[in-house]
Amino acid sequence: MKRYISSILLVCMSIIIIGVYYGKMTVNANNFPEYVIKTLEGNETEMKDVTLSGYVEKDGISNGVKITTNKTLYLSQQSYLQRMTGYNDPKIEKLKKEHRSFMRGKNNIYSFYQDADFIAYAATEYKSSSLDHSYKYVFNIGLLDLASNKDISFELGVPGEIFNSIGVLDVQLIQSQLKVVTENYMYGSDSNTDKAEIHLYTFDLANQKLLNDEVIITPQQIKMGYEVINSMEQNPSQPQKSIIFIKRPKVVNNREGTASNTEKAAIFEYVYDKNHLETIELPEVLTDRMVTSQNYVNGDKLYVINHDAQGMHLTTFTITNQSITNDQTFPIKNVGTGAFQIVIKNDRVYVLATNDFEENNSLNLPPQLFIGELKTGKTMYKGEVIPKKADQKFNTKSLVLYSLEIN
Repeated sequence: MKRYISSILLVCMSIIIIGVYYGKMTVNANNFPEYVIKTLEGNETEMKDVTLSGYVEKDGISNGVKITTNKTLYLSQQSYLQRMTGYNDPKIEKLKKEHRSFMRGKNNIYSFYQDADFIAYAATEYKSSSLDHSYKYVFNIGLLDLASNKDISFELGVPGEIFNSIGVLDVQLIQSQLKVVTENYMYGSDSNTDKAEIHLYTFDLANQKLLNDEVIITPQQIKMGYEVINSMEQNPSQPQKSIIFIKRPKVVNNREGTASNTEKAAIFEYVYDKNHLETIELPEVLTDRMVTSQNYVNGDKLYVINHDAQGMHLTTFTITNQSITNDQTFPIKNVGTGAFQIVIKNDRVYVLATNDFEENNSLNLPPQLFIGELKTGKTMYKGEVIPKKADQKFNTKSLVLYSLEIN
């Protein structure tokens, strides 16, 4: 009996200690500043679906934060369970509410595929083997039939040599086969640096087996400047027929000390049902700009983004007919080494501009938010993120915003 009483007392003490600790965390959160998005130009209704995410540092404590037009929400103000999971992607939260059993333990939105009939999932995990206790990467594969609400899941070892890390880039369901694109890192044979290659794994879901493992971008091509062009983060789980790569040429310095390019940039498309890497013909005006541009893919649209003294140039290139279909310049100046987060959705371009990552920043500018109309280039909204109380001195080093979400 004494043993049970001791156990009960230990559990009670643990609950009290955890409660006191997180109670202090909540009090500390109340001492953190509230922020507002102050309108400088345009219509505030453009901001209704915008959420900014980042963190605030104060007295040596870092606290995650989400900021909207009317609310500042700190991570330490959330429940214990919410703090354990952090801020999940809204699309993940929606899937968990609708398919709780299938979604158990699944969090990375880039590991999902979803259409009207199925939700597919593919992720890698580094775990030990029950046979020889060695460690190796394995695939965790899942498929949910939305009509019957029945699901299958299985685990398969990653074939080939032992990889240092494996990241999932894309998951697609093509003609009843699951296509999984990964970036695999392994230690180089001639140095301590990692070498990378892009793999395409094809799974037979019905028979729960791996059909093919193909290296679609080799380590040599990676060294030559090949890299994946990211899709817009709003729709990473939507069906796509291909994955797009850019070959970005190296920049060298000439005798005058200015940069020049040894060759032109190039774009390649790996079409899943063709199992082939195809070259996309680019207009001459884009091949020069893509050397130093930010690039994003959304469906069959390639967005090419550059900054200069005139502002932010955004060119829309339609992949299917290989032509420029829109070209706009927005009044966003690139100050110093400020970081830009960009989302394109609903015929709008959303830009979060911040100098928070700039070393020795003397300007101390608050984060700026810009919304422009994609078709016309018209400015729809401009604002800045500032403390709600005027007596709270703004310091860009205390607030770091790194994510822009459009609900």
